Amino acid sequence: DAAAAYRELRLRGLKEHPDAFTSSDEEERGRPLVATASRIAVDSPDRVFGAFVAGALAGLVGVGREPRAKNHHKGVVFGMYVAPEHGRRGIGAALLRRAIDEARAQPGLEQLVLTVTETNLAARTRYEKSGFRSFGIEPRAIRAGGAFFDKNHMILYLAQS
Repeated sequence: DAAAAYRELRLRGLKEHPDAFTSSDEEERGRPLVATASRIAVDSPDRVFGAFVAGALAGLVGVGREPRAKNHHKGVVFGMYVAPEHGRRGIGAALLRRAIDEARAQPGLEQLVLTVTETNLAARTRYEKSGFRSFGIEPRAIRAGGAFFDKNHMILYLAQS
């Protein structure tokens, strides 16, 4: 089942990297599977993409769009995660390309934003290679395990990349 596979990999990412995600493992575990199924459904306003290796889900990324009229030109990349055993194979780059392609296909969508934990150099470098640029650091953006983590806010202007 797609929802169960998505949920399992997402929970793994949240548990392994609590500093990387705004959602927590505990919060997500408390949500019903039907909520996950709704988020990845074909008629969802979000688009979630998975990468598969030998039939198993190895990576995830999502693209959402602001629903309000004044912000409808903006999209957000969320939930990017590649299982470590599948790292360094280009899966993250391919997922991010797919998310950007999806954004470009949406009429009127002009820019994508994302946040990345400031200390996550590998992820920040991946985003920069895909054309994202920092527009500010939010100090103490999240708190996980009693520690604060800064978030780097990044943007990609779709027409210029």
